Amino acid sequence: MPNKRRILGQHMLVDSKVLADIVAAADIDENEIVCEAGTGRGILTIELCKRAKKVFSFEVDKALYSAARSKMTNPKLELINEDLFDRTDLQFDVFVSNLPYSRSRDAFEWLATQRIKRGVVMVQKEFAEKLLAGPNDKNYRAISAIASYCFKIKKLFHVGDKSFEPRPQVESVVLGIQPIEVVSRKTIKNLNLLFSQRNRKASTVAARAGIANFESVGTRIDELPPDRLVELAVLMLG
Repeated sequence: MPNKRRILGQHMLVDSKVLADIVAAADIDENEIVCEAGTGRGILTIELCKRAKKVFSFEVDKALYSAARSKMTNPKLELINEDLFDRTDLQFDVFVSNLPYSRSRDAFEWLATQRIKRGVVMVQKEFAEKLLAGPNDKNYRAISAIASYCFKIKKLFHVGDKSFEPRPQVESVVLGIQPIEVVSRKTIKNLNLLFSQRNRKASTVAARAGIANFESVGTRIDELPPDRLVELAVLMLG
């Protein structure tokens, strides 16, 4: 029987050097509130609590949540057995996470709707390439446009497979995130809808959505820059 957490892309960080580098990159001060997606075994959570004013740590796996709750009693910590990306009411300063690979897109779509100071996130290298892709790139997706429009993203360092248990069969990279803009969930939904028609002319897609005179000079959806895609997605809201 395959390991459930491996299927979900949930690989536990066990490398203390990488852990220290992530925490250092987050540069958390004692007055900041931190949000973590994926408590896991809690090694990152513990370090965040040493530095932050408060830590919200979300874990959807009931077994991992129960284990973390039994061993971590820091008054700064609020452990929550929910899907963070369903929440719309959180207020925090810094997002720090070793994301399950299967939830990376969900995380960045959710972060694009949040007002935060910064983030440090570990993702699969292949997903990082999609985040950083531009028009005419084979990796250009709706999430690329969202990431480019909403964040400044910097590759901080690579992480080898020996840093995880179980070992992933892909490379990982830690990203630094600096927010620029915030978009609505409906805008994100429309961006994904636009990319389901990525090879069509933007003017044709706009016309079918009831938007007249959207100037794109025959350019396809996947050739539009992020700001124009967001403009079209917002116009589709009516």
